[in-house]
Formats: sequence, C-alpha cells, structure tokens
Amino acid sequence: MEPRSFSSRFSKDDKKKPFDKNARGAKKGDKKYGASDRGSRAPRKRMRRVLPPMDYKDTEALGKYITEKGKILPRRITRLSSKDQRTLTRLIKRARHSGLLAFQAN
Repeated sequence: MEPRSFSSRFSKDDKKKPFDKNARGAKKGDKKYGASDRGSRAPRKRMRRVLPPMDYKDTEALGKYITEKGKILPRRITRLSSKDQRTLTRLIKRARHSGLLAFQAN
C-alpha cells in the first residue's frame, strides 16, 4: 500500500478555509462589553462606607477588618474609600507592630 500525500487526503471541496477573525463571535461594538444575553441590568449604585474615627489601640474595631487568618480585608469587601482603606491598613500595621494584634492567627 502506497502512502498518500498530504494534498491527496483532501479533495478540493474539503480544503480548509482560512481563519476568519469575525467567526469568534460578536464584536465589542455589537453589544455592551460584558453584558449577558439575557438583557442588561441597570447599573447598581455602589455605597461607600466612611471609616469611623478610630485609634490603633482599639483592637475590637480593627478586628472587624481582619480575616480569621489575620489578613486585612480588601477594599471591595470593606467598601471603604481608597483614602480610608490606606488609613485602616496603617492602623492595623501599627497595632501589629505594637503587639496589640497578631500578625497571623494561632
């Protein structure tokens, strides 16, 4: 049995068509980027919280912003402004270095 060449495997009708960039799906301009097919929802208003005035010695209040493992909660979970999140991080780090808060859970 004689091996067939690559060109004889496919008939002229079976030849692969060149890659079509538009075959992947809709373009960005066709619908809202990231919108689902079910329909778009109205954008949700995000409420930002304000960090209450606290001191680094107030470990009960700072403990609300720390996970069980001792990590600082991110801004998307605490819903604080970036300025308040930086202040919170600074307070937690001061409390850790002064020995009031643990660096990690026991």
